[in-house]
Amino acid sequence: MLQFKIALVVIMLAGAGGGYLYVKKLQKDNLTLKINQSKLETAIDDNNKVIEQQTADLKKIRSTIEEVQNLNKKLQSDKDNLSKKLGKHDIGELAEKKPGLVEKIINKASDSAVRCMEIASGSPLTEEELNGAPNGECPSFWPDTTTAE
Repeated sequence: MLQFKIALVVIMLAGAGGGYLYVKKLQKDNLTLKINQSKLETAIDDNNKVIEQQTADLKKIRSTIEEVQNLNKKLQSDKDNLSKKLGKHDIGELAEKKPGLVEKIINKASDSAVRCMEIASGSPLTEEELNGAPNGECPSFWPDTTTAE
């Protein structure tokens, strides 16, 4: 009977020791899971910030594309207008009759076209342009003026 009691005590101590070790393992696993959860929450926050930044960038890209498309439409309109103007005249015949006049007109128009490209590329307007002397080669930059033909 004594041996039975000793065996029962040993079994109880072994169970208590095993239970203690199991609880310690669970606590350690719980700590690891808490650390992992913290890392995951940080990663989620970082991902949300990246998504917000990408969304803002996408909106900016879309608005820039719209601006470029609008500028392209204006430039196409100016090109069409210029083609219409040039289609009305036989420059070769006019150049034979009045070469000095044609040279002066072409040089002035070339300078104006270069200035149009500068403005389209982002160059600021000059004082003269701001004070109401728009460039005739790119009337779309001055919405208050009408297109002369």
